[in-house]
Amino acid sequence: MDLLEKLNRFPKVKMLWGMTPIVRADNISRETGVDLYVKRDDLTGLALGGNKTRKLEFLMGEALACKCDTVVTAGAVHSNHALQTAAASKKLGLAPILVLRGKEENLGNLLMDKLLRADIRVYDVMTGRELNDIMLNIAEELEKKGKNPMVIPIGGSNPTGALGYIKAAAEILEQERELGLDFDYVISPSSSGGTQAGLLFGFNVLKRKTRVLNIGVGDPRDELIEDVLNLINDLSKILDIKTEINREIIESVTVDGYGFGGYGTIVKEVIEVIMYAASREGFYLDPVYSGKAFCGMLDLIDKKIIPQGSKVLFIHTGGLGGIFQYEKIIGDML
Repeated sequence: MDLLEKLNRFPKVKMLWGMTPIVRADNISRETGVDLYVKRDDLTGLALGGNKTRKLEFLMGEALACKCDTVVTAGAVHSNHALQTAAASKKLGLAPILVLRGKEENLGNLLMDKLLRADIRVYDVMTGRELNDIMLNIAEELEKKGKNPMVIPIGGSNPTGALGYIKAAAEILEQERELGLDFDYVISPSSSGGTQAGLLFGFNVLKRKTRVLNIGVGDPRDELIEDVLNLINDLSKILDIKTEINREIIESVTVDGYGFGGYGTIVKEVIEVIMYAASREGFYLDPVYSGKAFCGMLDLIDKKIIPQGSKVLFIHTGGLGGIFQYEKIIGDML
């Protein structure tokens, strides 16, 4: 049984419109000396789009298979994952409860959450661990009331969610064949680890030599590496497929130094990169994920860590709402 056959054994709900396009960044390619392409996972079609849609196809498939009536998930107030989870839940007739941290303002993704009529609960906490505890308490209370909730972790980053980016790796290979390309590097932002784990696992099992670089956006490096390793080990178990991926490999492809003060920080260097991409290629990055990763990628190219002439694919993970979540901060930097 091949990889795609094994993926097809898992419950799945179609959320993507289809394969997201891979487009060449002609102007940035000319200016940087690499052959740069962008996979537009910001155009997945659910809510404002983004990479979480791929995870939600499998997560929502599991929720329906388990006959859940409520979905509880968490994140920051600007969370793309929370927004897409709420949209997917509403589309499927499930009740979304969003456990968020930060300041409650009618801006960006939080405004979009409210337009979806999601049950939004904002808490003054500092860590994801605290949000996880709150989610579990909410789920316990729901069960006492006779509900059947499903708790989805921050970022949708569990083995079920990571299946979405194993499938994305196979999709990229199919598009390579169609376009006559052979990427040297695939680059994506990494925070909760699910996208990174899925891509690494998928490319490894599919025997591709493409180097998958994952640029951290401000989370502690050691925690991120541990999370990715645990996810890959769990994926090996549920798919019954062995991989060659170990901690050393994950460390070698996890790039830090581009978090700019931590997760969710908004800094001028990243805003300038967002303006650069928009003014050269006509697409927008976000200030929390894709903007930081794109900034890191450009620096790696400038330092020749990514050699001149390389064929590079950047995964645009979406997050347009983040621009409007922080519009005043960003506006003051312009």
